[in-house]
Amino acid sequence: MRYDPVAPWDLRLVWIASFGSFVLAFPLATLAVFSLGADRSVTADVISVVCSFGIFIGCGAALAPLPGLRGWSRQQRLRAVVLPFTILSYTTHLTWELAWLLLHERIAQSRSAAWAYPWWAYIDGGDMRYADPASDFLVIEMLSVANGTIGMLGLLLLFRSEFRDRRGVLLCMATAVVHLYSASWYFGSEIVAGLPNVNTESFLDTWIKFGLLNAPWLVFPWFVLRWGYGALFESTNVGCDR
Repeated sequence: MRYDPVAPWDLRLVWIASFGSFVLAFPLATLAVFSLGADRSVTADVISVVCSFGIFIGCGAALAPLPGLRGWSRQQRLRAVVLPFTILSYTTHLTWELAWLLLHERIAQSRSAAWAYPWWAYIDGGDMRYADPASDFLVIEMLSVANGTIGMLGLLLLFRSEFRDRRGVLLCMATAVVHLYSASWYFGSEIVAGLPNVNTESFLDTWIKFGLLNAPWLVFPWFVLRWGYGALFESTNVGCDR
């Protein structure tokens, strides 16, 4: 079966609503705090809820019993999970995380500046390591940026070949392994230390901002690996359905 990039209207609607809310959350929150006088702590909590659920709903939408997905094969559904996750993930690595790597000292000194709020909305209560990073924390963020660069190359190969290029599949699968490693380190190092950089007195800061907001990088890489296995070994043409 030929690769068909057109998603049904109901899936596209879920994507627009979920990822649209994610994209608009930070600029609207910055406007609310610095122009309308909204409470920055409450606003940051709202951002964490919107983005956390937006990511999970958007990336997992193809697994839902949507009418437009009736008749889709397992491999088609997996691909419709993998694409939004990888695009979101690699874009995040090469924007929010890359900018933090380059400007983290200035960001740490600019808590009251509007331009720095997209990072401080997460730092406040979510993870103070972004305000005072240790060397190993900087390295893991460098790894994420490198991973995003490699992943973008993989996606480019896939889109140019209508998902038939094995190199693109393998590169995306490789980034999934790195995601699992880096996310496990991110959670594990903080949990083992007793969550010293997280506001554990707040449910939202602990379970939503620190927990759920980062959980996609422990969940969706498994879908990337499963899709990649199917694309490489279960189909006669890479990226095409059985």
